[in-house]
Amino acid sequence: MLHKILNSIKEGTFFEKVTHKINVTFKSLFRKLIIKTTKINPKKIIFITFQGKYTCNPKAIAEELIKRNLDYQLVWVIRKEEKNNKDKYPKELELVVRGTFKFYKQLAASKFIIENANDTVYMKYQKRKGQYVIQTWHGSLGFKRLDPSSVKNEGWVNKAIRLGEQTDFIISNSKFENMVYRTSYWENTKILEYGHARNDILLNKKLYNQMREQVKDYYHIDKNTKIALYAPTFRDNFDINTYDLNYEKLLDALTKRFGGKWVIMVRFHFKLRNVEFPRNLNKKVINATDYYDMQDLLCAADIGITDYSSWICDYVLTDKPGFLYTNDIENYVDERGFYYPLSETPFPISKDNDEFYHNILNFDEKKYQKDREKFLKARGCYEKGNASQKIVDKIIDLNS
Repeated sequence: MLHKILNSIKEGTFFEKVTHKINVTFKSLFRKLIIKTTKINPKKIIFITFQGKYTCNPKAIAEELIKRNLDYQLVWVIRKEEKNNKDKYPKELELVVRGTFKFYKQLAASKFIIENANDTVYMKYQKRKGQYVIQTWHGSLGFKRLDPSSVKNEGWVNKAIRLGEQTDFIISNSKFENMVYRTSYWENTKILEYGHARNDILLNKKLYNQMREQVKDYYHIDKNTKIALYAPTFRDNFDINTYDLNYEKLLDALTKRFGGKWVIMVRFHFKLRNVEFPRNLNKKVINATDYYDMQDLLCAADIGITDYSSWICDYVLTDKPGFLYTNDIENYVDERGFYYPLSETPFPISKDNDEFYHNILNFDEKKYQKDREKFLKARGCYEKGNASQKIVDKIIDLNS
């Protein structure tokens, strides 16, 4: 009753300002009460992604659990705008909206918390005794530095530090990634060297081909048409002027170098979901920003293009050509910095559209494959395509 009264006060009034503080305090106290009085269920697993959608490593782990038909209660956390998209989720998942009292009750009741970012910390949740936090993260062999001295968002860094303190296990796919974890926020966390669950589909030929067909069907793309995926990362200042890739010039270069018909898929970063972009995309340029799972698009794409996003380091597992379009590289190095020079990657680097056009026309397949193998070996990558199985085996072992 009190909660309803507080929420009925008109927005913008003096009483609203006063009752807002009361409301926040009320919610905080009630949340703590829910958490304290909820019993942990050893058979309950909750999945959280920063995207708030059915995607990334948690998705692959959930699907492995569902495939095995194990006796677990699976809870998936969604954002409130997802309430009308329940058909996108397997029926075996119980959906709960993040930030609600039900969310905190389910979170407190779950023995296993599986997430791909620092969402539990953002939601002001402290792991309880008897719970396991399995952090899958969302990067892979990435260029961008992650350590506290490189990230300028102090609030994010503080949350990441707290996240590291309450993480029991973190999943890695390489010796390089082990180093990133140890030198950032997971100095004492147990590292599970399994590979990334989301990449299993890239190394399973049958699933890979099925998803490739599914994406083309979804976007009504002819099976003989090739796809170039352009998916840049975000900038800390949210500048969108860097996204000036010339699509017409790109299509011309792709046709001349690789032959056949092409379309371009453009996918902007989740953090730019509320930014208005020019919508003058033609029939050969598809906006795939709202597509649920990036890994599905990696299966469908014949060419991968990014600036500094780590997805290209997942894509390299597919053997298909990847390119970097880095027209603001000097500024970006100053803003964030890299763990290693981009020249150490197998991807041709372009600083403007003319250079990009040239790099596509002169793409050397043999050199790329040689550089690709060198890149993966140098970073000690141990992806085998069975990460989901190993993670589920670990959950079962912890519960035995």
